Amino acid sequence: MSNEVSSLSHRVIYSGWDFQQALSAVTFLIQECEYDKKYSHIDLRRFRCFETTLIVSFTRPFKAGRGREELDLSLIGFEFSTEELELKNKIVRLRDKVVSHSDEEEMEYLTYSIKPFDDHDVRMPIVRFREALYLEEDEIKKLESLLHRLNYALSMYQLKIVQLHPD
Repeated sequence: MSNEVSSLSHRVIYSGWDFQQALSAVTFLIQECEYDKKYSHIDLRRFRCFETTLIVSFTRPFKAGRGREELDLSLIGFEFSTEELELKNKIVRLRDKVVSHSDEEEMEYLTYSIKPFDDHDVRMPIVRFREALYLEEDEIKKLESLLHRLNYALSMYQLKIVQLHPD
């Protein structure tokens, strides 16, 4: 197998793993989060952990880094619909501006102080962060479908490569 095919195979394999992780996070959100229900901060943070994994794992194949190129979807015969491309772009923006880099213009928090004791002048700082999900329920369901399509395209491409280069 040539280095070009070998290098591409690594990107395809890693991308499949990333998309599977993203799909698992989507599945956990669908199973555990009722979007119209109110949750405690602890539950919301648990859901945000799923969402963060989803965002990072989904976008990793679309980012160049550590000597790897972006996943070339045309090579595996995959095209985004207009709606899917908009969703992908939103998730990439969330990754770039919020999840991975905490850009100040995107971060939301409130600070204040309280005086916990009547007999002391000590004030305690309080910081409240945004405790909500960035993706809506319908976006999660659309992403689930998109991830199935991506995983299928990657699997079919890998099957084709293995048939052409069995070694």
